[in-house]
Amino acid sequence: MAQAVWKISLTILYSSEEYKIQTYAGEYRDLKCLIQDRLFTDDFGQCGGMGRCGTCIVRIGGLKENSAFLRNEETTLHRIAPGIDDIRLACQIPVDDELSNLTITII
Repeated sequence: MAQAVWKISLTILYSSEEYKIQTYAGEYRDLKCLIQDRLFTDDFGQCGGMGRCGTCIVRIGGLKENSAFLRNEETTLHRIAPGIDDIRLACQIPVDDELSNLTITII
């Protein structure tokens, strides 16, 4: 039986530009990989997805507040941006239907 493919549509704001992107769950391991592949960002995600360097900070408008932190994300965010609650590390955000119709700003 064929598995259903769910379209995920999102908007990414980067360097005063707006990018409309469509993907599907499983196409990318995480949001960092999607951004690097689609936008060719410089110096974005230098640690390769370990959640330690903080070079893939994004603000995700409308992300559920109960979206869990993974790996080292919470510690890294408290170290580099204490007191700022609405940012995340793109390398720790899975690309799934929770991102659909959201706006992501690359910091």
